[in-house]
Amino acid sequence: MNRKIYVLAIFCLVIIQVLFGLNFPISKIIVDQIDPVLWSAIRFLLAGVGMLFMSLVCKRKHPIVDKHFLTRATILSVFGLGLGQGLFLIGLKNTTSVNTAILTTCIPILTMVIVILRKQEDVTRSKLIGLTLAFFGVIFIRDLTNFELSGSTLLGDMLVLLGTLCFAIYLSFGKTFFQKYDNMWATTWMFFISGLLLLLLSINKLPSFYEMDLSLEVIASGTYSIVGATLITYLLNNWTLKKLPAGNVAVFIYLQPIVAGIFAYFYLGEIITVRMIICSLLIFTGLIFTIRKTKLEKTSNREADT
Repeated sequence: MNRKIYVLAIFCLVIIQVLFGLNFPISKIIVDQIDPVLWSAIRFLLAGVGMLFMSLVCKRKHPIVDKHFLTRATILSVFGLGLGQGLFLIGLKNTTSVNTAILTTCIPILTMVIVILRKQEDVTRSKLIGLTLAFFGVIFIRDLTNFELSGSTLLGDMLVLLGTLCFAIYLSFGKTFFQKYDNMWATTWMFFISGLLLLLLSINKLPSFYEMDLSLEVIASGTYSIVGATLITYLLNNWTLKKLPAGNVAVFIYLQPIVAGIFAYFYLGEIITVRMIICSLLIFTGLIFTIRKTKLEKTSNREADT
């Protein structure tokens, strides 16, 4: 791969996690007034309209909409956006935010297991070290004293865990799809498919949309969630999936707690502790180990290019 493209892809992954990380506190303003699954449906449908407009303006070549395209697009929409978002949001309502944050750290691990089982990527010492360092960095940056597994949270915990598995499947199986089809048109179709799926699941909650208090804060938060945390992030995420191994894309999710911590420091007045600094260094070190290319990988890439 061209070095400039590689660096650009890494930069895009950082931007994705910043946008996603900020979306959690910003979206809370909206989901306090509207059903979370219904809001996800609205997000994806409006983002689909935006992506459709961009695809037409940029005069992107539309892929042939045959059985193969529709099948793959639907499956990826169901796993990556529909079930991935739906199960996460429903699970969040039935468990604690701490449990949810910790359980979502399984996404990179599950992704790595899937891509290895599918022989998409090789297991290297560098990747294992990097994934382990980043995982422990994310785990210990949380307040584990509030983590609990009990009968009252079991359903929510299982739904969140199932949602992480769905997103890991999406990252693994989505790579070949985005390598074959135009990124913008593929993302457009996925937004509409997943939005319609979530709308069907939450159609009985539609009256809550008309009861929303459309203050300036709600409108600004909704605009960011649709444009910044949906349209831009998924477009960049799907593009990086096309360029980088799925395991590398997944491990950058570990940047989100650092983004949340920085946001809390500047806007919520929370203190950055020594533990947070040490854990952040562990995460960054893990990311460097995970994305760096070993001699074996460089050799195999050269052989593939020839």
